[in-house]
Formats: sequence, C-alpha cells, structure tokens
Amino acid sequence: MRTIELNEISDFNWIEEGAKLALNSNLICLTKPEFEKSDYSPLQWFGTNIIQELAKKGSTEICPFYGEHIKSIDDYCYQLSRSIPWGFEMGRNNNAIYDVLLNFETEPKNRIFIWHDCQILLKKDRNLFKNIFESMIVAGYLNSIGESTHNYRVNQKNIFLFRDTKINELTELLEQEYYTPKISLKEKSYMKHAFEILEIE
Repeated sequence: MRTIELNEISDFNWIEEGAKLALNSNLICLTKPEFEKSDYSPLQWFGTNIIQELAKKGSTEICPFYGEHIKSIDDYCYQLSRSIPWGFEMGRNNNAIYDVLLNFETEPKNRIFIWHDCQILLKKDRNLFKNIFESMIVAGYLNSIGESTHNYRVNQKNIFLFRDTKINELTELLEQEYYTPKISLKEKSYMKHAFEILEIE
C-alpha cells in the first residue's frame, strides 16, 4: 500500500503520478478519520485533482458516481445510466449493470469510473457492493483487452474512494478470483485482478 501525503499543497507531483496510476490500474483509495477536517477532505482533494488532470489531457471519458446517493441497486443504476453516454433507461439488476459497463456507444481512448464514498454502500449492503464491484472490475478488464461482447477496446479503469475504511475490510474483494470470460476465444475462466492501493493523508 502506497501512502500519498497531500499536506504540501504547493507540490503537485502526486497529481501527475496519480493520473498515471489511474490509467494503468484500478485504484483503491483509503483515508483515515484523523485526516478529515470539516472544511477539507484529502480523499476528495485527491479524487478531484486526478480527474481534472485526466480530463485536461483529453481522450479520457470520466464517469463519476456519488456514493452519498447510492444506497440501493436502483440508486446505482440511476447514476450509471446518466454518468456514461447511454441515452436511455436501463434495467435494475446485475445483468443490466454489466451490459452498460461494457458500453460501446462511444470510443474514447480511456474511460475512468470514479466512485466517491464507496464505504456507504459497502457498509449498508456488502453483497450488493460486491456484485457491482465485480461487474466494474471485470467489464473494465474485458474492454481494456478488446474482449467485450462487441469486440470493442477502450482502456477502462476504476477509482474507488473509501472514507474511514481499513484495508482488511476489502481483502476479500481484492483477493477473490472473478469470473472473467474471453468472448472471442470462448474461454471461461476465473482470475484475480490487479489493484493499486493508496492511503491518502
């Protein structure tokens, strides 16, 4: 687990480094309550600046989720169908989520999903969070290697931001082997996926 200290605001080297990490791996970002203040959140500061850095370089589609408003599958699907270029309502089930995450409506070079305050759904409904997390990770991997259902390729990654969450609360999710089919090869397999774990101070 890497630690990124944001207390030296004039030093922006971490922004460029964080943006590179976001384009090359799924990010799990944690912070502790002692680093949160009433007028400042290092986790929010990190997420906001990374997204700005990626957006200003172009060729990257940014799809945000706001965890304060995700407490059910309906909430997640509502945000998903409005954060990604989609254009119509989607079903409210895991299959629909997976299909939309394999989106082929646009063809950016990169696509980044960023989920603020993941801990809210994680603590409220761990099983639902796990199912959504799996769909996001697997769909991103398949799109990144050009093995989605539409033979479509985009470098698709995820940033998950957790407040007041310890890494051992996520071990099961990060260590699990997820069902990851390769469509063109007609292979069915289970695999672990790679993550960069960052503690934001």
